[in-house]
Amino acid sequence: MEFEAESNKELPKTIYKNKFSRLMLVIVLALLLLVGISTLIGYNVAYQPYIQHMQSTATVKARIQQTAQAKSTYAAQVSATLIAQTRATATFVARHQNNYDQITSTFPDINDDLHNPDTYNWDTGSGCSFTNSTYNASVAEKGFFLPCLAQNTKLSNFVYQVDMKIITGDAGGLIIRAREANLQSYIFVAGQDGSYSIYYYSGENKKAAQTLVDGYSDQIITGYKQVNTLAVLASGSSLDFYINKKYVASAIDTTLSSGQIGVLANNYKRSTVVTYSHARIWKL
Repeated sequence: MEFEAESNKELPKTIYKNKFSRLMLVIVLALLLLVGISTLIGYNVAYQPYIQHMQSTATVKARIQQTAQAKSTYAAQVSATLIAQTRATATFVARHQNNYDQITSTFPDINDDLHNPDTYNWDTGSGCSFTNSTYNASVAEKGFFLPCLAQNTKLSNFVYQVDMKIITGDAGGLIIRAREANLQSYIFVAGQDGSYSIYYYSGENKKAAQTLVDGYSDQIITGYKQVNTLAVLASGSSLDFYINKKYVASAIDTTLSSGQIGVLANNYKRSTVVTYSHARIWKL
């Protein structure tokens, strides 16, 4: 009994120790669980969003860089295109200017100071007249132009050049490849306001002239009683136009291949009087 009594006395200590160990184990496991949960929460709440943010930021930066590179490439392409177009335009202008310069550097085939009708039989009457050794064209009716033709001319390919002075009104200009029967022709008009227009006129009174090219040119000396030299280089279907011996514009048209030359007065809004002198023609 004594043995058993002693054994019984030790038993509660053993049970207590086991309970304590289990308690400690539970506490440790709980702590580990808390640490794990905290770590998981920290990962989900802080670390993972941070990584996602960094990845998103990197993606945005990459897209921004790609966009910047694309814009830079596009800008470079546009710049290269503009440079190429400018060079092409400069080459085009230089070629047409050189053609005119070479042709007009020789002696003209027709050299007419326009002092009188002479052998070319320039129109007289009905707004066309010779006064003070100059050839005059005038039109009073608004919205109309008055042609004055050299009846004894029929030209195909040539350079035709005349000095023009607008006394009053709107505009003057040149006529080429005209057909006397209906005045079908090409018309080169230059205004005292710096404007110019190139038309094909069908000769039908009820139809307006068809605009081939128009614009403004700083080659025109604006204002009244200013001398402006107008010229046309006609070669086949190609028509090149010059003001004060500088290339201005070109037009392509196959309708007319030959005809008479002339000058005009154009009344857009005001009664117009224009004088002409020094008609020159170089045949090609």
